[in-house]
Formats: sequence, structure tokens, C-alpha cells
Amino acid sequence: MSPAPIPPRVLRLVAVGLVASALVAAVVPADGAARAPPEPACGVCVDGALAEAAERHGVAVEVVHATLDIRVFEDGSTRWVARLHLSDGAEALRNDSLRAAVVDAATASDDGDRTSRMDGDTLVVERRRDDAAEREAGAVLFTTFHAHDPVVPFAAGGEGSVYPGADVLVLHAPEGHVVAGGVGDGAVDGRTVVWRGQEGGADGIDRDAVPTFVPEDATAPGVRGTLARLLAGVA
Repeated sequence: MSPAPIPPRVLRLVAVGLVASALVAAVVPADGAARAPPEPACGVCVDGALAEAAERHGVAVEVVHATLDIRVFEDGSTRWVARLHLSDGAEALRNDSLRAAVVDAATASDDGDRTSRMDGDTLVVERRRDDAAEREAGAVLFTTFHAHDPVVPFAAGGEGSVYPGADVLVLHAPEGHVVAGGVGDGAVDGRTVVWRGQEGGADGIDRDAVPTFVPEDATAPGVRGTLARLLAGVA
């Protein structure tokens, strides 16, 4: 017995489904390929960035280890302090004008006004940002690491993710506050969130991360943190 013929209506529905699938595959980027490229949280900390900038000014610099500490304050302002431990070039960078020129060249991707100084053989670069965190429902949300995807469904593109740039990145809660979720793949250590690794990719920061801090005497801090992220539209 021959199989029953497939009704034309079913064939049309299958054809429409195949076309729709093809269109989605063509529009949606595979693995975020159409998103903006990853950006370092600490541009001056990126492997080779300071050395290349110094070389353009006739100075040899070698970085042994780089860290970035971000301190969040209750009003939503932040202070970013990068420390680069040098095995070569520290003496040359004690020259204020030379150091400023080298740091400016190495920190092109770092927003905000910055200052620098030498602390022994360690280069310290500090900057302040007032747009890195926001307050919602009594919580402080660090929103800088959150990368937005397009609002329109199936649209290609989106913001790039963030990676530490430094060997170690430590995000500090405001005074009197505790971590209340939203840390993504960061490791909570007391009142801090820690990420390790300079490069992007596997060592990048979760693009949905919105570390949230609530007063240390808050009831159900995890629930309060979740509510704050929902109200801010970043949950």
C-alpha cells in the first residue's frame, strides 16, 4: 500500500518553517560573533600595553604582575586603582611627565580622568568614575560589566563583554554593605568579588554580571538584590 500523500497545507507549513529557520540562522550571530569585541576592565594592565607605550617613548618596561581594585561607594561613585609591579623601567617612570605620557598612551580604552604615581617599583594608576554603578531599591548595582544585547528580537550585534585585563580584579563593596548576588562567574570573598585572568574568552567576565550590594543589616539580602536588579532591568 502506497503511503498517503501529504496534504498541501502541511507542505506549505513545513516550507514556511524552513524559511523562517534559515532567516533566523542568517540573522542571529553564532556565539555572539557580531557583537562588539571584548574590552578590558583595565587597559593599562593588559599584557604588553604598558611596554608598547613605553617603547614608543624610548623606555624599556617590564610588568611582572598587574592588579585592579575597584571600590564602590554608597552614592554609586567608584574608584579604580591599578597596580603594575615592574621588574624593569621603574626608575625611568619616576619622571612625572614621561610617566604621564606613557600611561596616557597605554590607557586609551580606560574612561575617566586618571592620575599616576610610582610606589617603589610599582606603577599606580588611579581614576574615578561616577557612571559605573547605580542605586535601586536601597541597593547599589555595579552595572559596568553588564553587556546589553539588541532589544529587537533576532537582531545582530550587541555590546561586547568585559575581561579583567589585570591578573586579578577585585571589586569591593561599599562600606557597611555585603554582596547580594549578580556576580556571574566572579568569586565572592567576604565583601569582595574576585576575577582572575588577563585575556578574554574563557577568562572573560560573565556578560550578565551585575554585582549587587545591600546594607549588611538587610533582611534576606539575596532576595533584595534580585529585586533591585529586576527593578533596574538588568536581571
